[in-house]
Amino acid sequence: MKQSHLLFYFSKLSIFAMCICFVTLFARFFVPVEFLSENLPYYIVMFYVFTAFSYVFLYRNRKTNFVPTFMITKILKFIVYLFALVIVFLLDIETNVKFAVSYCIIFFLFLIFDTITINQLSRRQVEEEKQLKNKEQNEE
Repeated sequence: MKQSHLLFYFSKLSIFAMCICFVTLFARFFVPVEFLSENLPYYIVMFYVFTAFSYVFLYRNRKTNFVPTFMITKILKFIVYLFALVIVFLLDIETNVKFAVSYCIIFFLFLIFDTITINQLSRRQVEEEKQLKNKEQNEE
């Protein structure tokens, strides 16, 4: 049963990432070239991997104090994304600063998706705890 939650999450995350890829593909027709990068698919993969890793970490540690763990993962992900953006500019991989706009938009889209799905995880945890308490009370 536990594996089905993770598989369901990975399917949702994969569909979300594919939608982002299609949006960026079609954005090339409407958005000026300066705002998009040829490396954008690699950045989407980076966001995908870190989002998946943070969800698995939170899922495995959901019995511990959830809120501090949640905040730590959010802050660490933000630092990694910001660090990646700075490295990209320092190494001259991206030379146009306007690219940061699309990078930040994709960051916020993944952040919103991650927050919504983690909120569902925390609600599921509360429901499981209530059901467990009800079972214990019914057995007594």
